[in-house]
Amino acid sequence: MRRLLASLTCLAAAAVLVPAGAGATVAAKSKPPVKLGGKVNNHGTKAVKGTSIEVEQDDYYFEPTFIKAKPGTSVTLELKNEGKTEHNFSITGMNISQDVMPDQKATVTVTVPASGHLAFFCRFHQSFGMQGAIFTKAGTTTAKSNPSS
Repeated sequence: MRRLLASLTCLAAAAVLVPAGAGATVAAKSKPPVKLGGKVNNHGTKAVKGTSIEVEQDDYYFEPTFIKAKPGTSVTLELKNEGKTEHNFSITGMNISQDVMPDQKATVTVTVPASGHLAFFCRFHQSFGMQGAIFTKAGTTTAKSNPSS
């Protein structure tokens, strides 16, 4: 009986120390539609329906991270900071830099290029992976989304 109790105690302790699914195979995330330089916290892709799209800013990602839009259109991004710290939305080539405090909203309007993509990032947290892109066709690549960093 003592042996059984000792064995059960060891098994219970092991179950607490080993995270669930530690030995399980985890399916790989889908390939991002645009390859950006550096770390990217990928929280999905969404297509623009109409002329605007909601973009969540959180600690430390954009959702959606990748936004598909029609070439040459103007798109309004409705930014909402759901994080606990100040975030930013920047596109270097368009001189866009919009700060958004926690629990606040802001909007920016961008013109989608005829081809390729527009890389965007949080100037405070890009090194943590807070960046993404507006694209027209999957498969484009950028070495770096912020040339000044």
